[in-house]
Amino acid sequence: MKNIVLLTHGEFSKGIAQSCRFILGEVQNLKALSITMDESIAQTKQKLNDAIASFENDWPTILITDLPGGSTTQAAIGIMAEHPEIYLVSGLNLGLLVSLVMLELTDDREENLRQIRTALAEARDTIILVNDQQAEPVSISDDGEL
Repeated sequence: MKNIVLLTHGEFSKGIAQSCRFILGEVQNLKALSITMDESIAQTKQKLNDAIASFENDWPTILITDLPGGSTTQAAIGIMAEHPEIYLVSGLNLGLLVSLVMLELTDDREENLRQIRTALAEARDTIILVNDQQAEPVSISDDGEL
């Protein structure tokens, strides 16, 4: 079991959580948090702490942010010392989120890290330039047929 918290700029977290549920059905223990331009790092850290506390369990928590160098990630780094059960991942995309949601984390931190690293590697491999995958351009007819 695990908890997942998404923290993104604007409403991205809510939209990608909805897309994940569209693909997988209901997803338990998934929270989508957004920040605005008016929020400070301190406010964002409080929002994260509140979200983590709201799970009311001691399961591992995967915290996923959108930009590795962004304020979302900086806020998340700022609460990691208080929450040793957190695994912080940055660079959110739908393929990555689906992979992380499907993981079965345990009390074994090293095994959890291995699983998360594998999911990250697999997600990286799904980011492609489709033009490079095809020998000839493909056209799609007006009725959606290839």
